[in-house]
Amino acid sequence: MTSNTGLLCAFILAIGSGAAQAADPPITISTGKSGGGYNTIGERLKSVLAEQELSAQVLTSAGSLENLNRLADPQSPVSVGLTQADALKYYLKDHPDFADQFISLGEIGKECVFIVTGKNSDLKSDSDLQQPGKGRLIAVQSPNSGVAVTWEYMTRLEPGFKNTAPAFVDGAEALLQIKSGGASSKIQAAMVVQKPMAKSTEMQVVLENPKDFRLIPVKDWDLNDKLPDGSAVYTFESVTVAEKKWGFDTAVDTICTRGLMLANKNKLTADQRTRLAKVMLLAASRVVGETGK
Repeated sequence: MTSNTGLLCAFILAIGSGAAQAADPPITISTGKSGGGYNTIGERLKSVLAEQELSAQVLTSAGSLENLNRLADPQSPVSVGLTQADALKYYLKDHPDFADQFISLGEIGKECVFIVTGKNSDLKSDSDLQQPGKGRLIAVQSPNSGVAVTWEYMTRLEPGFKNTAPAFVDGAEALLQIKSGGASSKIQAAMVVQKPMAKSTEMQVVLENPKDFRLIPVKDWDLNDKLPDGSAVYTFESVTVAEKKWGFDTAVDTICTRGLMLANKNKLTADQRTRLAKVMLLAASRVVGETGK
């Protein structure tokens, strides 16, 4: 083989390799509602991947459960999804085969359960939500949201919670009903799942109106469970939700889970998996931002 022929072969191989890499589908990231924390993380990941010349697109979603469904669906382009650890455990119970398909790219922050009730409500602890015959409702987001999945999973671990039924009502609307309806309101509590000091509408209302609302402790040990890797689904913590103001009690005992970034290893090329791993090892702080707040 002449040197010119050898150079030509190398050139063709290089072109072929580049074409194969260019043909890789974009990494599709399923996040959450537009403007929410998960959606923000997805957009950050897209930006960091672009610096590595990796094409990516971000999809909004109803939350953790929809992300998991998309990630597991072979017909869906979604290759990366964000979810809560409890939603993952809940999903794996009905879809055990998915355990062999996903890999974890890392944690994306702590998320805690906050249950809000009226200041004068007779709900004092999570055990009061388990009392039968009261006809109470707890407001959660849409059925596919992480909040709804958390409540459903809590009822699996502690069936007593089924004595309080979920109402798929916007959090702000639910707080208005709790405030204006008092003891006559069917909705007696609203649940929020968020980072401890996130500024959601619901938590801002609670913190700015301590004469109208308070937080219910969640301490039932039956909520203890583990993921397939042996790590806890929930940790039991005393969580600070805001700096002290007007003497308002800003800490509450509750359960916390972890936000996770998962990938379907069957939907990514070897090159994409390698570069995603490097991004989450070396630039996770840029993708996740401040964790735990």
